[in-house]
Amino acid sequence: MPACAELETNEYLKPFPPKATRLIVTIYGDIVEPRGGVLWMGDLISLCAGFGVNESLVRTAVSRLVSKGQLKGEREGRRSYYALTAQARDEYHLAADLFFGPADSECGWIITRCTDEARQNVLHRNGFRAAGGDFYIAAERPGRPVYGAAFRSTVLEPGVDLQALLSSTFDLAALARAYSGFVKRFRPMTRLLQETPDGHAALILRLALVHAYREIRLNDPLLPPSVLPADWPGSEAHRLFAMLYVGLSDAADAYIGSHLFDRSGPLPQAPEDVKARLDSLASRCRETLTGQGAIADA
Repeated sequence: MPACAELETNEYLKPFPPKATRLIVTIYGDIVEPRGGVLWMGDLISLCAGFGVNESLVRTAVSRLVSKGQLKGEREGRRSYYALTAQARDEYHLAADLFFGPADSECGWIITRCTDEARQNVLHRNGFRAAGGDFYIAAERPGRPVYGAAFRSTVLEPGVDLQALLSSTFDLAALARAYSGFVKRFRPMTRLLQETPDGHAALILRLALVHAYREIRLNDPLLPPSVLPADWPGSEAHRLFAMLYVGLSDAADAYIGSHLFDRSGPLPQAPEDVKARLDSLASRCRETLTGQGAIADA
């Protein structure tokens, strides 16, 4: 395992430095939200430094998130802390379900006719895609916005014609390339789990994993598994993410519990929300071992 000082040259961090704002969102979503939503600014700067993001960029990004209503500043003496707003915590909690919740289940469809351009943009950000004219279609998942004249729909005739339509409408080829790239990039990390990485290294690598997975998963339209190709690479990506996240978490969470602070002191190492995440991902790992076999080493 490379030393912490060498992590920036590690193959898992090559695509970095990332956009500071997105990295901070990843840090708050993975570390801070399930532990109360508050983090000392000094710790945030230190974590971002592990990805080549300097203090000036961090402070600018934090100010941007404050202006957007995602964070709010709090001071205690000479120290500054930044807390997620109540609205942001709700949003982060919903997003966490995509990463740490169960695998996507079968579902129906929503079809809507929406003529307002601003609302069309909202639909697109929430998994809808244009199906011709002003008509939009999405898998019926919790939290989908509904605008215009909307209908629930079911598939009458599954088959190649349906798969071709959905593949084109949702650009599944591009999504498949993204998931395949994720697997190719992170599969070698499974070897590192046998080397007991130190806490800081485990946390930085876990954040890199979450950041890369998050960028893809948030753009996944979450289609029913029955309409996806049999060799859909998203399935392998989900299993790999679960395996690596669980494998890195003992060391990473121990580091969090002794080195990262909110106003009251060290962040809790493993509160109930963190345990629930790990239990959910561990169940995916068990399903892989009993059903489809473990992911092979590269």
